[in-house]
Amino acid sequence: MLLSLSPGPASTEQAEFLQKHAQLWRISDDFWDRWQDLKKQFDFTRTWSRYTSANSYPDADMLALGRIGIRAERGDDRHTRFTKDEQLTLMTLWSIFRSPLMFGGDLPSNDDFTLSLLTNKEVLAVNQSSKNSRELFARGNLIAWTADASRGQDKYLALFNVGDEPESKSITVSLDEIGFKGKCRVRDLWKKEGLGLVRSKLTSTVPRHGAKFYRLTPL
Repeated sequence: MLLSLSPGPASTEQAEFLQKHAQLWRISDDFWDRWQDLKKQFDFTRTWSRYTSANSYPDADMLALGRIGIRAERGDDRHTRFTKDEQLTLMTLWSIFRSPLMFGGDLPSNDDFTLSLLTNKEVLAVNQSSKNSRELFARGNLIAWTADASRGQDKYLALFNVGDEPESKSITVSLDEIGFKGKCRVRDLWKKEGLGLVRSKLTSTVPRHGAKFYRLTPL
């Protein structure tokens, strides 16, 4: 049994009380399938990431994916209004932030893409067992998060382009920024494939409102 609170949005001034008396608590107002809501979550998650610990999980709210609104308080029966890139951003941020993952859609109506978001074991492992998750930098609309793997020296790296310009953007992260020297092996968690080795830095092209998610293994 666990206690989930919905103060929404919670204040960090209450963090000690919330950690003592509940297992999860809402850090934002009600979250729905609107880009402006998703973009705001970057501010909330940045603020609350240091308060995640064993048995204490700041909650970024439901996963507004798949078919939603069947009997919703907001909007008609619909498929999520998030684009596929925005859905990847949602799942990537929730996973590396280690928010509780509570699906807000109708499971029997899921399509293959929605199921792929909810059942990617490598992504779910980040949510369930990573450590020390935090925002690495926010350079305008280009954001990077990192987290440590539960075992060994591997690290996770999430890259986001939250800008509204139609063009994809290049994001570069030096290995020094995440605590690596030399070179490392890169694996794309969403594509479930290895991308080979990088030396000194990793550069990725991220689409508008999109995300990339990697596991880095130092060599």
